[in-house]
Amino acid sequence: MAAISISTIPIIFPQMRWYLVLSCYIVAPVLAFCNSYGTGLTDWNLASTYGKIGLFIFSSLVGSNGGVIAGLAACGVMMSIVSTAADLMQDFKTGYLTLSSPRSMFVSQLVGTALGCVVAPLTFWLYWTAFDIGAPDGVYKAPYAVIYREMAILGIEGFSSLPKHCLEICCIFFLMAILVNFLGIIHRSIYRH
Repeated sequence: MAAISISTIPIIFPQMRWYLVLSCYIVAPVLAFCNSYGTGLTDWNLASTYGKIGLFIFSSLVGSNGGVIAGLAACGVMMSIVSTAADLMQDFKTGYLTLSSPRSMFVSQLVGTALGCVVAPLTFWLYWTAFDIGAPDGVYKAPYAVIYREMAILGIEGFSSLPKHCLEICCIFFLMAILVNFLGIIHRSIYRH
């Protein structure tokens, strides 16, 4: 499947070169493991967050010459891989809790994925041809499309397009989050002994 994607995605989106798709497939298993583990613990699938990370990275790598399309394509590839891994983990968790066979859970996941490869594009094509998707005054406005496109533009332009002191505030809160987690670890280790 990865080889098919690496050869076909650059045909569909010429801005997304084959080596960029390959790098998505190299990085995605690590992110998929993290997302699967977190989803198994919390029932919170963060695939869209990992997709946004890929969007920012790949749109900034390609730059102003097609970076928006490349970032959005990379976001789609990363989100589909990471989300599928989390869904598989949830299915195995459900199978374990209901004492189902892991083999039957895996086979059903394969059948569902194969059906999704046929049904999802047909459904998309049906909506795309039947309705005016993305029109601001239409029934299907697609607000997330505008948001993700603006994030890709932000990835191309860099930090200069952010509001004043935005990056500094983000860094401060990031460091505060690490500090709070570190203090929590120290607190637990002190009271454990």
